[in-house]
Amino acid sequence: MAEVIRNALNRRAPHLAEPPRPLCRPVGAPEPFPVDALGPLKAPALAIQAHSKAPVAICAQAVLGAAALVAQAHADVVLPTGQARPISLFLLTIAASGERKSAVDSLALGAIYERETELRDIYRAETKAFEQDLDIWEAKKAEAKARMKGGKGSRTIQSVDIEADLRALGSAPEPPVTPVLVCTEPTFEGYCKLTADGLPALGLYSAEGGSFIGGFGLSKDHKLKTAAGISSVWDGDPIKRTRAGEGSIVLAGRRLSLHLMAQPEVADQLLGDELLVSQGLLSRVLIAAPESTAGTRHFGDPRDEDRIELALYQRRLAEMLGVPYPVRSGTRNELTPRKLPLDPEAQQIWIAFHDYIEPQLIKDGELAPISGLANKAPEHAARLAALLTLWHDLSASVVTAQNMANATVLMRFYLTEALRLRGTAAISWKLKLAQRVLDWLLVRWPEPAVYPAAIYNDCPISAVRDHRIAREILEILEYHGWLSRIEGGARINGRQRKEAWLIYRRTM
Repeated sequence: MAEVIRNALNRRAPHLAEPPRPLCRPVGAPEPFPVDALGPLKAPALAIQAHSKAPVAICAQAVLGAAALVAQAHADVVLPTGQARPISLFLLTIAASGERKSAVDSLALGAIYERETELRDIYRAETKAFEQDLDIWEAKKAEAKARMKGGKGSRTIQSVDIEADLRALGSAPEPPVTPVLVCTEPTFEGYCKLTADGLPALGLYSAEGGSFIGGFGLSKDHKLKTAAGISSVWDGDPIKRTRAGEGSIVLAGRRLSLHLMAQPEVADQLLGDELLVSQGLLSRVLIAAPESTAGTRHFGDPRDEDRIELALYQRRLAEMLGVPYPVRSGTRNELTPRKLPLDPEAQQIWIAFHDYIEPQLIKDGELAPISGLANKAPEHAARLAALLTLWHDLSASVVTAQNMANATVLMRFYLTEALRLRGTAAISWKLKLAQRVLDWLLVRWPEPAVYPAAIYNDCPISAVRDHRIAREILEILEYHGWLSRIEGGARINGRQRKEAWLIYRRTM
């Protein structure tokens, strides 16, 4: 094997005679999440962190997402411009496998899942009553029609009587609304059907965000339609759809919040998608990608204070879920949220934040690389401030100055995070994947050479389990000088491998 390695080194291509080239520019460390700026949501976020030992940013994103889901139906925030905007949030949390995303999700959304269970029980009982009422209604309608065809007496008098009976019968009973609060990977058509027949304030939440990001809704042929559709719902616009055989449908008064937790290689596909950047979906998303806490998560029971805070948080979610939605008269599920303005001091804080952002949007300005998000930053801040206000008091009449100030601190964090991540968004996700595979080879792979099956069978990174992607990664690493092909293969792990590459290690 030593001779094979020497021969491989001697045959390195001319452009690889120099040391290997870096695959990616290093990404700076994220700033700490400003947990104090969560105001009334700070204690719940820290309580979930104490229970899960996950990075605090994941916990903060989760409680913001849960609060948005339960509050979004009740009020729209009024900007100083006079525009009323939904308080729905779109959130993306980027964290590797093992960062306790699922544990955080279950803690943050526990009361919401319990409410769904209660709604399903109510739905079953209401469905039975609906079916009985519908049978009675149809029987009466059939009886009236039968009299119209075969009754005796004056036809004119009979027709008048039957018409009166049909008017008195009224419209057919309507079925109960579908009891779904949270969906994980809908297509936009699926979402439209769900919100047409179901609750008008929904959440698209998943601790495995790859199922949505890599799913049918964001596939090549449907990506633009899905992105444009959910962007319009974020804006608060009515959903207007026309389909052959279905006719036209208008769904007004709908609200949707989103929180996806995704692994880095999955999120890279989303953030690096120029179509989604130019379409504007990503400017509506607040992103956090915290550093790992692995290695520091020593076992320990949560303090009594943390248990109490978590219980209070779950109770508050349940209370807010129990408040009836403001629904337009004559409809089952069209929301009419009240208008929630900023108080005078909060308006001044919002205006100052707006004017702080604007000069940085010029060409070569600090925020120019993320101009889409930065342009919407004042609106994001107003939404966050309204959410914090309603969490404290669902019947509040104005957004307070303290919550507005906290919201601007949160938005500065999100802008900084977007700038940090935008610096790597243009890098091919395969280059980033290659870097992760290289890190594994240099640290974990014990042999001096590697072969394709070692990548797609032994490497723990799920994205390289496909043999075609594994080969592309080998080619990328070879081109950058980290691997050198061994002509004729080599014997590795006790077996002769037809294809093999020598790994460049600085210690050689």
